[in-house]
Order: sequence, then structure tokens, then C-alpha cells
Amino acid sequence: MFSDTLVAKPHQHSALQLAVGFDRMPRIQLGGVWQHVHGVLVGTDVLHAFRCDGCLTAIGWIEGESRTGQELREQVLEGRPYVVLDEVRCLRIAEALRPVLHASVSCDEAHARWRRALGELEVGLAPEPELDPRIASVLEHLREAPSPPPSVGDLARIAYLSESRLQHVFREQVGVPIRRYLLWQRYLTALRLLADGSPVTEAAFAAGFADGAHLTRTAVRMNGYPPTAMQYRRWLSNCR
Repeated sequence: MFSDTLVAKPHQHSALQLAVGFDRMPRIQLGGVWQHVHGVLVGTDVLHAFRCDGCLTAIGWIEGESRTGQELREQVLEGRPYVVLDEVRCLRIAEALRPVLHASVSCDEAHARWRRALGELEVGLAPEPELDPRIASVLEHLREAPSPPPSVGDLARIAYLSESRLQHVFREQVGVPIRRYLLWQRYLTALRLLADGSPVTEAAFAAGFADGAHLTRTAVRMNGYPPTAMQYRRWLSNCR
């Protein structure tokens, strides 16, 4: 997504986050301290807050268990919770994404531009990490985007594991608790529906939330702002 007005309260989520300013430096709060940055890569489950402060900023998420997510953790974060990116690298990322600002850009071009932007982080293309087949089957099921997303019990039956064993193996393999991961999937499902024009209440029910208020509370906790604050016309994740 792109915004020059977004204000995100302290939050954390199960995806990595890349944020880069286009012409000036947005502000981000990390470790309780506010700072102006050209760009930043934030790891999973890291508490942070964000203010665009009139600076047009590109903000995107990378699934933690994806190959790209693994490479970013290993080659860029290197065990750190976040990395502030240098100005030159941020300028290259911004230039890769700038064409996506035009509403006429196709989804294929948007995805290609996002991949090109991530390439500016100089991430190598190692083979996909080997996952436990049971966890791989769970992730494959989740990628099919059932609406609403399944429960832990549903996934335990798919993996032929007890719920407690699934939670342990999932955390070990993916790096985040399965319930938090499922909540993130529900949130993304709701955002996709909102981006397609669904009302908040309808999107909330379809994604497995109790009501619109439940979705709003989750959005503020996980991303620091309510769903209505997003500029859906420019939200890249609406492309499939």
C-alpha cells in the first residue's frame, strides 16, 4: 500500500514489513524510540509504530514462512529485530515501485515491481526450505484462502496431529504461534474483501470475525490502524 497520511499505533504481526519513503523520510518507532528513516525492514513479532508525516511511503508485508521471508531474515536481518536501510538502497526500491502509483498498472506489473523492489535488498535465491510434510500440507491449505480460514482443530485433522503437537511443530517450523498466524490470515482475508469493495461488517463475517468491531480491534492491534484508514485503490495485495 501507499500512503502519506497513515498513522499506525504500536503493533506487531507475523509477517515481515518493508517500509520505504519516496521523497522524504517517514518516522518509525522501534525499541520505544521515534526516528526518521529512509526505509526499514522489520522482522516478525517486532513491536513498532509508524507515521508517514506527509511523506509518501510504500509499505508491504512478506510472509514469514516464504522463501523470501527466510532469506530476508538470514541475509538482511541476520538475527536482528529490524534493519534501517541506507538512502541509496531506498532510492532504488522507491524507483522500482514508483510506476505502481498509477491506477492503470496491471496486477502482473505490480507483482513484478514488488519482486524487483525486494531484489534491491540483494537477497539470494536459495532453494525453498524443507518443511515437515504435515506443516507443508497445513500451509498449502491456508494458501487456498478458505473463507473463513479454518480453526486450529481443522488444521490438526489435516496434519494428522493433536492440536498441542501441531502448535509445537508449527511454531518450530514457521517461527510464529499458529493461532497468531491464523489471525493474520483472517486479517488478510478481510483486507482482500475490503479491497474488492465489501462493507466492513460483511468482510469481517466472511473472514471469521465476530463483527466489524472485532475486525477493527484486530486491525489496530496488528497493524496500528483501522481498516477504513487503508487506501484500497493502491493496496497491492488486492492483486491475485
